[in-house]
This record gives sequence, structure tokens and C-alpha cells, in this order.
Amino acid sequence: GGVMGLSTALHLSSLRAPSSGTSPGILVVESDPTYKLNSACLSAGGIRQQFSLPGNVAMSLYGKDFVRAHREEVSDEK
Repeated sequence: GGVMGLSTALHLSSLRAPSSGTSPGILVVESDPTYKLNSACLSAGGIRQQFSLPGNVAMSLYGKDFVRAHREEVSDEK
């Protein structure tokens, strides 16, 4: 569950099975159904911007762009 589980599920759901053209069935399991006590909600949050490995830099930039593109969906301000 949590942010990493939901992110993984979101990205996996965008894949299509070559033979059927349908999205795979995905189940996210979270021990805290309220999401009030999971690590993402208890952390200071933010996007880390200081990396030295190219893969980590690319992942951080992707995360920044993703959050900006989906600001309304990922915001807790309603």
C-alpha cells in the first residue's frame, strides 16, 4: 500500500496485455485502511532534489513532473 504501492499500481494499470489489450488486474493491500498512519502521511514529504546517480536524477525529475501534471489528483486540498 502507501504511496509506493499506489504509484506502482497506477503505472502497472497503464500497461496493456499484448494478447487482449486490457489492463492487468491489480490489488493494492494496505494495513491501515484510513491511510492516516502509513509512512507517507507521517513523513515530512517533498521531493528529494539532491542525487548523484543518473537513475536517481531521472526518477526524481519524473516524480516532479508527475506531481505537477496531476496536482489536483494528488493534492489533499479539496
